[in-house]
Amino acid sequence: YTAAIYAAAVNAAALEIWTDVSGMMTADPRLVQNAKIIPQISYQEAMELSHFGAKIIYPPTIQPVMDRGIPVWVKNTFAPQDNGTLIEQYSQQDAGSTVTGISSINKIALISLEGSGMVGIPGFSKRLFEALASKKINVILITQSSSEHSICAGIHEDDAAAAKEAVDEAFVHEIGSKKVEPLM
Repeated sequence: YTAAIYAAAVNAAALEIWTDVSGMMTADPRLVQNAKIIPQISYQEAMELSHFGAKIIYPPTIQPVMDRGIPVWVKNTFAPQDNGTLIEQYSQQDAGSTVTGISSINKIALISLEGSGMVGIPGFSKRLFEALASKKINVILITQSSSEHSICAGIHEDDAAAAKEAVDEAFVHEIGSKKVEPLM
């Protein structure tokens, strides 16, 4: 991260990050045997993969160099001849490939606010996220059904009990009138 700040401050031609692997990979090689090195990836893709489990780059590292358009090379200290991964504004994907990489986060709990009383009524999402924010619970992932019947949020599993308490309290009226279900 410090190197990225310095690179941005001096408007460096490139930033090189030397680590113990030969670049960012399509999946965690400890979990996926045929994971491959990603030769080129965009800043946005690198940030997403690093935020969701790719340990090669600390997520805030990308921002300073991205703002300046400085390319980043991830290289292997133990195999300097390997090409590594180039991170820059745009990536050039292989023909027919739509997936850059897969990452994962452990210890996630999914909470789901559901009920027919949510359909077509504005403000449910806002109230859900305000309830979670009031307990300083970070939302990692959000999905909503197209019918607007449910909103699902991924949070750290350690926050699940506090989330249930906060959401059930925020929707006590709707739960009491059977418009929404209490969180399970």
